[in-house]
Amino acid sequence: MLFTNSKFEIIVLGAGRGGTSLIGALLDAHSALEIALEEHVNETIVPADYSKKLAQPEKALKAFIKACEADGKASGLRYGNKLTTEQLGFVEDFGRNEEMRQVLVQKLLKGRKIVFITRDGRNCIHSKMERTGADYQTALFYWKHSVDLLRYLEKQDLDLYRFKYEDLLQEPEATLRGLCQFLNIDYQDQMWQGSNSNRISEQYRQPGLDTSKLRVSDDSRIKWQDIEAELRYLGYEM
Repeated sequence: MLFTNSKFEIIVLGAGRGGTSLIGALLDAHSALEIALEEHVNETIVPADYSKKLAQPEKALKAFIKACEADGKASGLRYGNKLTTEQLGFVEDFGRNEEMRQVLVQKLLKGRKIVFITRDGRNCIHSKMERTGADYQTALFYWKHSVDLLRYLEKQDLDLYRFKYEDLLQEPEATLRGLCQFLNIDYQDQMWQGSNSNRISEQYRQPGLDTSKLRVSDDSRIKWQDIEAELRYLGYEM
C-alpha cells in the first residue's frame, strides 16, 4: 500500500550502466506518469567525494525523499524517480551498514512501486569501464553490490518488479506491457518516444532501441569466476 498522501509513488532502480535511464524515460513518456532521472540525487545522497562516506546518511535520505515528495505534489501526475544501486549504496555503505539498509527499506522503498531492471554483468562492467573510466575492480564492486542489494530487497515485504534489460530489447512490447500491468496503467505506444527523450543525456538519445547491445561483451578483463554466482542468480548463463 502506498504511503498515506504520498505523491512520490514509483522508484526505478538498477545497476549503473544497466538500462535505468532508458526504462525511466520510457515510463516518463506515458501520459499518466512523470519519472525524473536522478533528480536531487547528487545534492542529497551522493557525497561530492566518492571516496568518502556520507556523514549523516539518514538525514541525507530524508532530504532526498522530501525533495521527491515536493516534486510529486507539483507534478499532477503519478510521480517517480530513477536512481542507481550505486547511488543508494552511499546511504547504506554498500551493504556494510545493516541498520541503514533497513532504513532504506522502511523510509524509501516500502509502500512504493519498485521497478528493478537487471543487465548482464559482463556488459554492465564493460560499459562502466569504457564510459566512466572506472578500473575493473571498481566496476566489478558496483555491479556485485547491485545484485547483493537486489537479493536483500527480494527478501523484504516490498512491491518489487524485476525484469531484464535484454528482455526489453528482445521482446519490447511484451516487456513494457508487463511493466504497465505492474504499475496499473494501460500500455501506450507513445512510450517508445522516451528513447529519444530530452531527459536522457544527449549522447544516448536515439529513435527506438539499440539491439546491438544484446551482444555479450568479450572483454578479457572481466573474469567469469568473479561474477558467476551473481549471473546465475539473475538468470544469465555463459
